[in-house]
Amino acid sequence: MFKLIKIQNSGVNVPEPQKFYKPSALKLKAGDALIIDNGGVTSCPATTTPTHISFSVGKYNELEVLAYEINENMIFETTVSGDPSSLMVGDKVTIGKDVDNSSANVTSTTASGVATIVDLMNASKSGDKINVKF
Repeated sequence: MFKLIKIQNSGVNVPEPQKFYKPSALKLKAGDALIIDNGGVTSCPATTTPTHISFSVGKYNELEVLAYEINENMIFETTVSGDPSSLMVGDKVTIGKDVDNSSANVTSTTASGVATIVDLMNASKSGDKINVKF
């Protein structure tokens, strides 16, 4: 889950949600990384910079989901899958999938990374929280 924790240079830390079309077979959770594709949203691939974050749950057979657009001033808290011990602030890591196949975390892979690490928050093992921005 990508949890918005701060919008830098802003007095407001609340994003503006919008309704987006989603394919009926796509299940989404709040906090999933998304991209716009074919006029709607879909899960973000590992090496693609996400454009939106889901704001609500998108259930199977539903055709709409609330999401908000990502901007460069947004800082997100998420978990890291893989060993974070070799990561440093400023490294760019790829988007990871959780057990539900949702784009809901980052990996420890830096090749073709899209999420910039802002704070490692003393992460020492897989599943620990870190802060990133896109």
